Amino acid sequence: MEQTVFIEQVKKNLKSNAFFLNCKIPMGYTAGFPILQVRNGSLCVTFPYLRYKTTGVVDKTLVYPIRYMITMELPTEKILLFEDLEYNEKFRNIDFRKPVGYFRHEEIRQYNKARYKALYDELMQEYDKVINSLIYCTDYSAEDEKRMKELLQLLVEPSLLPMYKALDNDFYNKYLAKG
Repeated sequence: MEQTVFIEQVKKNLKSNAFFLNCKIPMGYTAGFPILQVRNGSLCVTFPYLRYKTTGVVDKTLVYPIRYMITMELPTEKILLFEDLEYNEKFRNIDFRKPVGYFRHEEIRQYNKARYKALYDELMQEYDKVINSLIYCTDYSAEDEKRMKELLQLLVEPSLLPMYKALDNDFYNKYLAKG
């Protein structure tokens, strides 16, 4: 019997997974926007982890590079990979102790907390649509894909785009590359 996968529930389940807890991701790190991939015919989701540090100044919360990532198979939620990117050759020139940007970037400064949350929730619903269409062949339209792309391009911090590109060029080109 087919179930519906909800990305927010997957993320919540991950937090209580024994493997995740043993990864010892330091406190203060939070999951960024998930990356979807098909690996050997299986749908997988990668959760990138990064940290933010408040400065006390509006729109000047420091954004640090993505440091950790956990990849899971869907819908089983089996953990396939954990990686500390500090030890990945692709990121040898990244100083993970230095911020790469600020939250809230220029394009989202106009939104209050409630509007930002509404856009975030809508994006998570778009993730749900694409995930369930790939697993259970549910409806997914060109308009759905367009909206997911618009929301990701709006909400992902521009300073993190090079890392998203390095983590998964296909996902980056499909959803995050402008133009």
